[in-house]
Amino acid sequence: MHPALPRLTLLCIALSAATLSHAADKVVGPGEDADTSSRSVRVPGGVAAGVIDTGSGDVFLETGAVTRNIDTGSGQVELAAGARSGRIDTGSGSVRLGDNTQAGVIDTGSGDVDLGSGAHVAAVDTGSGGVRGGDRVLVDGPIDTGSGSVTLGAASTIRGNIDTGSGSVRLGSGSDVSGNIDTGSGDVQLEGTQVQGTVDTGSGNITLLDSRIGADLVTTSGRVELSGSSVVAGDLIVRKPKCWGLCWGNDQPTRVVIGASASVLGEIRIEREAELWVHEQAHIGRVSGAPVKRYSGERP
Repeated sequence: MHPALPRLTLLCIALSAATLSHAADKVVGPGEDADTSSRSVRVPGGVAAGVIDTGSGDVFLETGAVTRNIDTGSGQVELAAGARSGRIDTGSGSVRLGDNTQAGVIDTGSGDVDLGSGAHVAAVDTGSGGVRGGDRVLVDGPIDTGSGSVTLGAASTIRGNIDTGSGSVRLGSGSDVSGNIDTGSGDVQLEGTQVQGTVDTGSGNITLLDSRIGADLVTTSGRVELSGSSVVAGDLIVRKPKCWGLCWGNDQPTRVVIGASASVLGEIRIEREAELWVHEQAHIGRVSGAPVKRYSGERP
């Protein structure tokens, strides 16, 4: 039987493994471009490199490193805290940005995108990958995913639309969206968030807490709940399904609940069967298409 390794030896082995986790086939120097087929690339901390192009190799920028555009076919891209890059383009690889990083447009075919707190990027476009972020994330343009969900922390800013095919959207307190939020079947959950445009879901539920929608709030079969001091400045519309013959999955009444301190400044327009619950202290305008059911408790 072999004697047990001393604890110090085990610790050294663990540290060595952690160091090797970002070992690279090519280390790029100042101003140097890197063009590799499948080899990984590392940019040391404080180095300002050129363009990096790999077929399937991973790319890692250490703390404070800078590079121009990064293009990989299927490799993963990671920026440590404080690193900066131009456009990042991967075919299917994931992209991970540390805290207080900067990047241009991030475009992945199916890879996920993780943004650290304080990350600043030009835009995000994924085919099916999800987008997750910490607090104070700034996106200067749109976030567009085919089916991936979007989840960002408090005080995040999106200067464009958020568009998902079936992914959900969840934004933390103090966040701001200058465009629209549009999901096909994904839920939308906003807390203390301001959306300048429209929120539109096909079958996704919409839950607002202390949030403001600058235009219309629209759904076809999703549940809607407005609580706290939430405000819909435009119309609240429960849309008639667009189908011919039988509409599978659309036979249940849509439920709309408007809480005591919530307001709908425009019209509430119900185009299909729905239950419309409005607190007796809530502020609403004209209603068409469904009777208003008043309630006085915390919930109907």
